[in-house]
Order: sequence, then structure tokens, then C-alpha cells
Amino acid sequence: MSSVYIYDICKLKMSNKQIFAKVIPNIKLRTRFDADGREIDVEIREDTEASQCRKKILDLLLSAGYFRVMIKTLSDFDKVIGGMTWCIEACEFDVDVDLLFHENLSIGQKIALTEQVVTVLPQMKCPFILEPHQIQGLDFISIFPVIQWLVSESVKLRNEKAERLKSFAISQFNNHCSSKANEQEKIEKEHLQNLLRKIEDIYAAKRKYKRKQNVEPEEEYSRVRLTLLEYGIKTLSRGITRHADSGKSQDGAKEVFADEIEQHENEIQQLVIENLSLAKEEIYENANLTEEERQEIAKHYENLKQEMLIDAKQLSEQNKIKTLEAMEVALEKRLQRIIQENEVISDDIKKEGDIYENLKHDYDSLVEKMRQLEIQEKEADEAVKNQIKTLILENEKTKQEEIAFKDDCKKIIADLHKKIEEAENLANTPDEEITEYDQILEEEEEKLRVCRLQLAKKNRAVTSLQRQLDNIPDNVELSQYQKRFLELYNQVSAKHKETKQFYALYNTLNDTHLYIGKELELLNSLYDNYNQAMATIPSKEQFLKKIEDIVEGISTTKTKFRKKHDDEKTKRDQLNNELLGLIDLQRKYAALIKQFKIAFERA
Repeated sequence: MSSVYIYDICKLKMSNKQIFAKVIPNIKLRTRFDADGREIDVEIREDTEASQCRKKILDLLLSAGYFRVMIKTLSDFDKVIGGMTWCIEACEFDVDVDLLFHENLSIGQKIALTEQVVTVLPQMKCPFILEPHQIQGLDFISIFPVIQWLVSESVKLRNEKAERLKSFAISQFNNHCSSKANEQEKIEKEHLQNLLRKIEDIYAAKRKYKRKQNVEPEEEYSRVRLTLLEYGIKTLSRGITRHADSGKSQDGAKEVFADEIEQHENEIQQLVIENLSLAKEEIYENANLTEEERQEIAKHYENLKQEMLIDAKQLSEQNKIKTLEAMEVALEKRLQRIIQENEVISDDIKKEGDIYENLKHDYDSLVEKMRQLEIQEKEADEAVKNQIKTLILENEKTKQEEIAFKDDCKKIIADLHKKIEEAENLANTPDEEITEYDQILEEEEEKLRVCRLQLAKKNRAVTSLQRQLDNIPDNVELSQYQKRFLELYNQVSAKHKETKQFYALYNTLNDTHLYIGKELELLNSLYDNYNQAMATIPSKEQFLKKIEDIVEGISTTKTKFRKKHDDEKTKRDQLNNELLGLIDLQRKYAALIKQFKIAFERA
């Protein structure tokens, strides 16, 4: 605890030194200055789209039930990140991340929390991508779709949970609590179930025949028909599909299909009769029946056989008629399809004819243009010939001028060579004027060297001054330094507050442990000395007096701590009142500054 107190004293000393006294408080980061140091008015534009998205985000969180967005003292970051963690917790999604949110987090805690939230979103199959710097920088345009998706998911899961709880509550109520109407409905339901069970027993399928073993028709249709006849079901309809040959005529196709149907029905009839006759013999051999029952079964079998023959003939005729009707419908559909194809082909021929007419018209127009161009070419031959003659004459004249120009150039070159030779001859002969000019040239070169040295010294001085000026921070840099120092101070204060809380928790737990130990020692001593103290009356009175002294000491200690608690509570209330007064004073100060700005702008 001593280190914490030392840290508080150092912090008070640093605050008394007024580190940022030279820096203007509440400086605008958008302030700009000209070359003379005067402030320049800069137009500040707000991002309307971002402000609209911010308002939509807060409205969404409020409508979803996150009412902390109504607290005006919270920052936008706390509202947004708090709403996101609240929605993720409401979705009841299993994640290996501790999304613990507190207000006024430090920079490191904010970064860690945003990274955890961004890690959880892909696991929840969020269709939108979000980065941690977008949350920290309050990029409301990018945050809005994620908030919208989280709110919709949380509301959906909340409704599903409400429906599950409602259905569970209704089922529990119906199981444990029932009214007269429900009892009557339950009785009626049981009665209906009994009736349905009786009807199923009455109309259940009963086997009348049985086929011999190892006798199974190969065709599935025959097996189904025989199985149904074993249970007394006489008829079974069957649809037969036929495919018409495109190369044959309609009458030929009808005859072919009629023959196929008749042959197929005869095979089925023969198969059924043979199997049923075998089933009859097996029944006679294996069943223990009386003579009357056997005669009744034989009579029933003959009736079934006659019905099967009649049904087979009727089925054959009906199938022939249906086949012919199906062929007629197929041919009509084919005729309609051919008519439609002819119409499409005629439309294509018409379109091709129109295209041919257009191409023919274009060809005629091109031929006409070619003819006109040939006429123009014949008319323009004379003019072209005259132009060529003129160009030939100009070419001859230009060649003559070129020859004359070359002769002049040769004469000029010869004159220049003569002058060069004369100048060389003069340079070889020494003269006093040349010596004087050389001295003047050396003096001027010396002056130039001195001037260059002075210029280099001046440049070094200017460079050093420029570096010194660069080392002096301007207002923007000072404001940035101030902002960074404030952030560092907030981080240090948050860590200091957290450390104080840990120390307070440790002291509380240590005191609790100490008092619990004392209590256990007292109880153990009472337990050990109880039998001995109760042996005689004087020792009993002394034991009771000692217990009363202990209770009185505990009461005194409790009263002292309660008084200390009341004093701390009174001090807290006083500090709260002072804080409210300072907040009110700050509001008045802000209002006065606003009025002063308005008056200054008007003036």
C-alpha cells in the first residue's frame, strides 16, 4: 500500500507543476496557420452519412433492448462495443473468448476487446467483414450492417426461445393441470381410438389361399395379382404404355398394339389360373377342413375363375380402346407440333427475305456510289496534270538554289580559316596587354573564391537555424503531444485505479481471513474449556463473564468500523455534491464560451 500512496503524492506534485500550462486547452486539431503565424479559417464539413449511420445504430440497439445507449455520458465507442457484446451474449453462441465489457476501458483493453469481437463474428457466420481499427475509429458506415445483422439474429433467437418456453409451459400446464373440458376431450379421444382399433380388426386382410413353395412368377405384375387374389381381392388395373413407330402407318400400328395386348393378357390369365389351381390343391392337402367347407371353397374358386376370365376379356378390350385413343392423341400432338414447326420455318423464311431485300438495296446504293466516283475521277485528270507540272518546275528551281548556297558556304569557310590563322599568329607574339588581362583574371578568381567561402558559411548558419526552427514544435504537434500525454495519463490512471482495487480487495480478504481465524480460535477455546468451566459455579460465572467481555469487545470494534463506514459515506456524498457543482460550472462555462463565440462572429 505504501507504493500506492507514494504514487498518489507524485501524481499531485506533477499536477501542481502544470506541465501543459503553455498549451492552449481544448485546441482544435483542424486549426491552420499562414506564414506569418495568423490563424486561417477553415471550413469544417461533417460526414452526414456517418452521422446518419450512427443515429441508426443507436436506434437499432435501443429498439433491441440495449437501453445504455440513452446514457449521454457514455462515449460512442462504449455504446457501440457494449451493444455488440450484448447482442453476441444474447445470441447464446459458444465461443472460446471472454467478452467482458466495462466502461472507460484503457487503450490496451479496447484493442483486446475489439480483436475478440472481430474474431467471434466469423464463427457466428456473419456475412459482413469488420476490422478492429474500424471499431476503434468509429467507422459507423462499416459498423452499421454488422450491428443490423447482430440485432436481427438476437431478436430472432429471443423469439424462438420465447416460443419454446411458451410451448413448454403449455405442455407442463396440460400435464399437471386439466379442466373439465380437457378431461371430456381426453375421454372422447380414447373412445375414438378404441373404435378405430375395432374397425381395423374387423376389416383386416384375411388370407384365403396359399401358393405352393418354389412357385414364383417372373413378372412383378403377376406376383402382385396373385398375392391380392390370395386375400380375396379380385381386380387389379394396370396401365400399359406403347411407343408408336414413326415409319409405320396409323392402321398398322393399331393392329400391332392390339395383338400385343391380347397376347399379354392371355399369358397373365394362364399364369393366374395355374397358380390358383395349385393353391387350391395345397389347401385341400394341408388344411383340416370338413366336407362342406371344402365344397364351399371349391365353389368360391370356380366363381373367382369365371370372374377372372370375364375381367381378362374386358381388360383386353378396354386396353385396346385406350391404346387406340392414346395413339390418336399422340398423332394429333405430332400434327400440332409439325404445324408449329412449319409456322416457325415460314417466319424464318420471311425474315431471311427481308434481310435479302435490305442487302440488295445496300448493294445497289454501293454500285451507284462507285459509278459517281469514276465520273469524278475522269473530270479531275486535267487539274492533276497541271499540278504535277507546277511541282516539277519548283523542284528544278530548288536544286539550282541548293548549288548556289553550297558555293557561298565554301567561301565563308575559307574566310574563317584565314581569320583563325591570323589569330594564332597574334597569340604566339607576347604582349603587355595580355599580361595585364591575366592579372585581372587572377584577382577576379580570388574574389570569387572568397565570396564562395562566405556563401558556404552563410549556408551553414542558415541550415543550423533551420534545424533549430524545425526542432521547435508547432501548435499542431503540441496538441498531438498533449493528446498522447492525456491518453498515457488516462492509461496510467486506469492501471493505478485497478491496482488500488486489487490492494483494497487484498486488504479486505486479509482482514476477513484474520477475523475468521480469530473466530475459529475463540470457538475452539470455548469448546475446549466448556466442560471444565461448567464443572463448578465459580468457574461457570468466570466463563460467562469472559464471554461477555469478548462480546462487548466485538461490539465496540463493530461500532468503530460502522462509524468509519458512515464517515466514508459522508465524505463520498460531499465529493459527489462537489462533482455535481463542478459539472454545473462546466456547463455554464461551455454556454458562456458558445455565447462569446457567437458574439465574436457577429462583431
